[in-house]
Amino acid sequence: MLVRKCAKGHEVQLYKNTTPSATRTQTYQDGTVVTLSYPSPAKDYFVIVDGDIVKRSDSFVTAETAFVSECSKKHPDGNGRIDFVKHKLIDRKVVNK
Repeated sequence: MLVRKCAKGHEVQLYKNTTPSATRTQTYQDGTVVTLSYPSPAKDYFVIVDGDIVKRSDSFVTAETAFVSECSKKHPDGNGRIDFVKHKLIDRKVVNK
């Protein structure tokens, strides 16, 4: 399950491992086919950057910190970790209120 994706449009995503060892294929209208392979059930969360899993963790805080770190490598003006006082989620993207 996709929890969060990069607000600037980069290929950085944070997933919850709801279906361990499963493979999902999605075909878009432009003909692009994207395949997502969930890792084994060893960890609850994982971070994907440009199609590769870069971090697995049982802690949401650890996984989100890795997600923010990978986003900051792509662009310097990220929103950081979710703070529901300052941020809101729109289409799984964090934006300022």
